[in-house]
Amino acid sequence: MMFFPNASPSEGPFVLTEHDAGDVLDLYARCIDYFLLQDGEPATLADAIELFRDVPEEKSPVDQTVLGWRGQNGLMAVVAILRDYPSNDVWYLGFMIVDSAARGKGIGRAIYDAIERWAVDRGAQEMRLAVLEVNAAAERFWRSLGYRELRRVGPDTFKARSHHRVELCRMLGSNLPA
Repeated sequence: MMFFPNASPSEGPFVLTEHDAGDVLDLYARCIDYFLLQDGEPATLADAIELFRDVPEEKSPVDQTVLGWRGQNGLMAVVAILRDYPSNDVWYLGFMIVDSAARGKGIGRAIYDAIERWAVDRGAQEMRLAVLEVNAAAERFWRSLGYRELRRVGPDTFKARSHHRVELCRMLGSNLPA
């Protein structure tokens, strides 16, 4: 069991599968602010299922792992990590969302530390991710963890909205907590 400061206890990470899409949708509903920002509308069950299938053409869903952490209200956080993309030993954190009620309490940082340890233990040497250019809080969070800008991409369409994204990267393993 993993405990987080100033929050309810959480268990995890657990590997999630498409069978957990209902639980993922429940978390998405508690994170409606993000989906309104990204998509302009609430997430659907199809969006939760897509989390398990949405990978670049040159990869397969088996190259991606979806991890979850549980708290008192069900899933507290979900992440999707793609191995060896865009190249060997570079992994892509394609998605990370934390229950809006748990944000600002150090939970995201603790979850990221667990993700990094998990990825490094499996051979990752660098992590990449992208944040919506309009999501300044997320960009500040990732930069506070040592991520640096690699490039800007887009615009890409997300349902009713179009966004540029900031792709960030970080070498792994050097700042892992003991």
